[in-house]
Amino acid sequence: MLNFESSPSFKPGRVYNRREDLHRHYGGQRQGGISTPADYDLIFLFTSAAGQEYGYRDEFRPDGTFWYVGEGQEGHMEMTRGNRAIRDHRADGKALHLFEGLGEGLVRHLGQAACLSHHREDRPDVHGNMRSAIVFELAVEPTNGRDTDSARKPTGDYKESSRKWWTRTQEELRALAVQPFPTSASEEEIRKAAYRRSKAVKIYVKKRADGVCEGCGNDAPFHTTAGRPYLEAHHVHRVSDAGPDHPRWVIALCPNCHRRVHHGQDGEQYNERLASELDEIELS
Repeated sequence: MLNFESSPSFKPGRVYNRREDLHRHYGGQRQGGISTPADYDLIFLFTSAAGQEYGYRDEFRPDGTFWYVGEGQEGHMEMTRGNRAIRDHRADGKALHLFEGLGEGLVRHLGQAACLSHHREDRPDVHGNMRSAIVFELAVEPTNGRDTDSARKPTGDYKESSRKWWTRTQEELRALAVQPFPTSASEEEIRKAAYRRSKAVKIYVKKRADGVCEGCGNDAPFHTTAGRPYLEAHHVHRVSDAGPDHPRWVIALCPNCHRRVHHGQDGEQYNERLASELDEIELS
């Protein structure tokens, strides 16, 4: 069984100074992707796009899990030190916390995580030589386990067709989108919960938008073959738009606005504006 207790010390979505806010108070290695404070039951995991050139391509998967590449710059990765700490964090009573690097020493808390399992893949090391890399499969809890809207405990078959998901009301979808992971559950139950929430949030934000881009305010440019207005889900607090989310972090955009965020000269500033507008949208 997985124990998914929330940790009150960190708030998902909040930006921290890695050195001052984390290591100064809790200790742990100040460099690298895995930090293991000696005096606290915590493990800090750091991910960023900068590590991709060295084979550290972490990513949220379509099923809602987060694949995190272990540590080890040269040769085959070994299940020692930080890698062992991730694998055994439940048995050791340690809480995993995932942060995304933003540059200039700043990191954003993505949520508390639980290691579901791990596998090996051939990936390049720091010299470009192929080696066996350890990839951890994590479930990430972005709600901090405290969203009161989840009190109804809605359920949903994670194998439901997309058409059936769209028959759910906006209220039902939001309830699923903010439902925390069970505090004690099996690996399979956590995987299903991650998939349900990921699916629910993407459909919820599109229903919330009601056919209108939440960025520019224009109607969706066309309708899908299913007859629905075409909009894309964008995560305002993460480079990737996949994986488990929360309605406070996801906005429905037309393709033009979505590309502007990721590829536009003013993409960063535009994303900040969208994040501010999203706060008002969810509060309205």
